[in-house]
Amino acid sequence: FVEFQKTSAVKQIFLKISQFKTDFFSFSEQIYSPRTIEVYKRSFGLFMGIVGDIPVLSITPKHIDLYKMNRLQSKASITSLNIELRTLRAAFNVALSWKLIENNHFRNIKMLKKAEELPVYFTKNDLQDLISVIKEQWLKDIVFLTVFTGMRRAEILNLTWKDVNLQSRVISIQSNSTFKTKQGKCRGIPLNDVANDLLRSRFEQSDNGYVFSIKGRKISESLLSHKFKKYVGAAGLTKKLHFHSLRHTFATWLVQEGVSLYEVQKLLGHSNISVTQVYSHLQPETLHSTVNKISM
Repeated sequence: FVEFQKTSAVKQIFLKISQFKTDFFSFSEQIYSPRTIEVYKRSFGLFMGIVGDIPVLSITPKHIDLYKMNRLQSKASITSLNIELRTLRAAFNVALSWKLIENNHFRNIKMLKKAEELPVYFTKNDLQDLISVIKEQWLKDIVFLTVFTGMRRAEILNLTWKDVNLQSRVISIQSNSTFKTKQGKCRGIPLNDVANDLLRSRFEQSDNGYVFSIKGRKISESLLSHKFKKYVGAAGLTKKLHFHSLRHTFATWLVQEGVSLYEVQKLLGHSNISVTQVYSHLQPETLHSTVNKISM
């Protein structure tokens, strides 16, 4: 038994990043969505490409600073680099919980600060211009459903009719054998009149388990993104508008109508209100009634 402990300790000392990565993915692929797994794979690959396939125990803050410097020199955006650092921090937190390391040096690395950017969204005129050039009815319906529910692209494309309750006017977002929700969480999405009527109309014509499909097959994210980008250009709209902008549009229109950030957070499925704070710049004019509650 003592000899076994010594052997295990030696293996742990020389355990390389690539070996940990293999074990990590065997574990994480059962928990995270394919999209999240791709982010992990990319982050591991970039990190190892810069610091090498070194033993996990030999990673130091200097290695991480070297990584940051190289990524910035290669013109990586601050947003991308911060995502990579958070991803690696989460992965090596698992190594910490498995007692493969005593310290996770990614924990103490500060994220890079960037100038605050306001979310890009569609005005109502923009949306009308976009819809006017889209030829496919399924794409028009996806655009409208996203604007009126704030659903994520993957949530829309993986939506099945068993997740839709037209009587209660609620969509249930939940993981299944082929789709993992963000952070594995479930949530209910209320449907307004437009969204409910849209889904009811599609249900009457449906011949498939998916709400949106082409010839019985689920629509791919790449096809959706490609067509959306093409039609944004055809409508003469700014290239800054992308599919995720529809989700920003949902939140922006709500805040502009005086809906609280707390309610918007719940509707978007944000786990932390700090993520929703990006829309707070839209609220100042709605706060006049609040500040007028105090006077001399």
